[in-house]
Amino acid sequence: MNLILTSQKGNEAKASAEFKEIALQHGLRKLHVEKSDFDGVLEVDIEDSRGFVAFLREYVRSEPFRIHFVQRVIPVDLVVDTNIDQIKEGAKQLGLHIGEGESFKIEIDERDSPYPRRELIDAIADVVDRKVNLESPDLVIQVEVLGEYTALCLARPDEIISITKLKRTS
Repeated sequence: MNLILTSQKGNEAKASAEFKEIALQHGLRKLHVEKSDFDGVLEVDIEDSRGFVAFLREYVRSEPFRIHFVQRVIPVDLVVDTNIDQIKEGAKQLGLHIGEGESFKIEIDERDSPYPRRELIDAIADVVDRKVNLESPDLVIQVEVLGEYTALCLARPDEIISITKLKRTS
């Protein structure tokens, strides 16, 4: 899995079809979309996920009303078991890619998490020795807890796409 898509509960099949159509327009042929164990969450394997995210951002800006079912698109860099030590280690690995002069913030979406949100934030902040900026960070460590496993991503804020927000600014 190298992307997470979200949709409204019950619209997963429509979001999957919509996503596949856009991916084909971008010229991508190798992709796999699977419904997760959680309503409204799809797991995607796609070639060049970061390139696709950039394409999708521009696609939404130029055609804001062509997307109806996909709500968010989140790149995935690492997948670990939902274990506090593995999450910390994954975040530490990602934190090595944050430059000395760069700032970051931590975003967490938890679904069936055994850990309170605050505990996850504190654990990650302890292992990433960089400046925190909650208002306009250079990078975001995105944590998606999906029950037994957790997806982690280090991205620029514009690489984590909210279709609704993009439509508003288009």
